[in-house]
Amino acid sequence: MRAERALKRSRAGRPGLRRAAAIAAAMALLALFLAARFPYERLLPPLLEAARAAGGADIQVGELRLGLGRTGPRVVAGGVSLHWPGSEPLVLEAVALRPAWSLGWLLGRPLWHVEASGPPGAFRGAVASDRVSGEFTEIDVASLPWTLVGSEAPLQGRVSGSVDLTRVDGAWRGAGHLVGAAGSVDLAGLPVAIPYQTLEAQLDVSPDHLSLPRARLEGPLVTASFTGSANAAEGAPSTWPLDLEVEIERVDPALRSYLGPLGISVGPQGRASLRVTGTLAAPFLSGNSH
Repeated sequence: MRAERALKRSRAGRPGLRRAAAIAAAMALLALFLAARFPYERLLPPLLEAARAAGGADIQVGELRLGLGRTGPRVVAGGVSLHWPGSEPLVLEAVALRPAWSLGWLLGRPLWHVEASGPPGAFRGAVASDRVSGEFTEIDVASLPWTLVGSEAPLQGRVSGSVDLTRVDGAWRGAGHLVGAAGSVDLAGLPVAIPYQTLEAQLDVSPDHLSLPRARLEGPLVTASFTGSANAAEGAPSTWPLDLEVEIERVDPALRSYLGPLGISVGPQGRASLRVTGTLAAPFLSGNSH
């Protein structure tokens, strides 16, 4: 019996010993890097080049240091400013980077694990010149560089979710998912911004179109579901043709007078179907003929 209890105590202590050993190993590796004066500053140019290739922004870094994370040593950049032409800089308080496991390193396509945070929100995932994959948290939609698509921000508020994009032959493809709370939809042509309490959307990206297979908005004025797409065309994405179908489950009486002149009939329970065409910069609402 004593032998069995001793064996159980030994097994119970092993996870703690393994964690302690991992921490000690990481601390030792960090100390080795510092003692050897590891030139981590030399990592910055290829990191910035990968970020520029993925996002097209000019990037400035205020400070650079070597830090220790749960997975070992990492490069930590502070006061990072990303600037796209015609837009306000996107400023991040800290960006931590470390090499990510990938065969791309053998092919000359390094992959980096990135953790970024600041007033615009946070991101954690993998970034390379041809890949962006990870989770984003409380992103301020209005702070993003909407000048790149040639329009104003269609949403006001913060969203969280995930993204998984890969660039093949110069074109991005993949998917994204987002959820939001306490915001508003503010499209050109709407009489007022439409507030919402919850928002969820799935976005699929391919070289020739963007599709919205599923989206739902719930708010005090409108509760509705959306599906549709935007087909790629010449010019900025804000000029791509839209084709969205909207099923309104409930609409506030204050908005019914706006929908009537557009040929959109509203049922007695506040239900309606409408179609959004035109472009993101100039959407057109009409009754759905289907």
